[in-house]
Amino acid sequence: MNYYLLEDNVVQQRRIQQIIESCQVFDQPISLLEALKADKLAKVILLDLEIRTVENVGLNVAKMIRQFDTMSQIIIVTTHSEMLEQGLKYHIGMIDFIDKAQSEILFTKRLLSAVTEAEQQIRLQSGTQSELITLPNGKKSESINLNDVIYMTSSQSQSHQLTVCCERKNIQIRTPVKSLPKLHQNFIQIHAAYVVNKSKVVAFDGQTNTVQLNNGVLLPCARKYLKTMRQLF
Repeated sequence: MNYYLLEDNVVQQRRIQQIIESCQVFDQPISLLEALKADKLAKVILLDLEIRTVENVGLNVAKMIRQFDTMSQIIIVTTHSEMLEQGLKYHIGMIDFIDKAQSEILFTKRLLSAVTEAEQQIRLQSGTQSELITLPNGKKSESINLNDVIYMTSSQSQSHQLTVCCERKNIQIRTPVKSLPKLHQNFIQIHAAYVVNKSKVVAFDGQTNTVQLNNGVLLPCARKYLKTMRQLF
């Protein structure tokens, strides 16, 4: 799933990207709209109301988005909490209207809750059901939504230290790479250091032996795993 943010304040951009690491940031409405039109999938869109000191830009952008995209979910993130009533009159189907002036703890909690709700709505619309899986982490374990996992990769120095690259954030676990494909049929090993969620694979290039994922990342496919990838494409 892709995440987009319209925000012209650099401090707020970084603040939100610390919560949603894979969020694509735009500070101009036109460039955001062009990117959204190019992305045909349903996505989560975060909009600031005030851009370049013009207070209602975000709402006007939301209205334009709804002219070509009714499936994506919109979250308003602003310092103008007094504009909530006006925002409702625009009928943009927003998930939440979040005040950036809240404490960091409350803001993070509210934003994560809104994004989770937006993701659930998109999955309901697409017919994709959520499925929790348990990833081993040394003597502990980590529960995570299967749909959030894009790929997993091992550390070059420590083969059992893995990074699970997810839609919003990355998490660290300790387990052998070879154990991951046994956890779910969607997990496919393509390299000694990489396991991908096959539902996130969008293309395979047989000439360069590379796998393209839905977040734009390209990963190498080792020769011993080529047959598996060719069967998928």
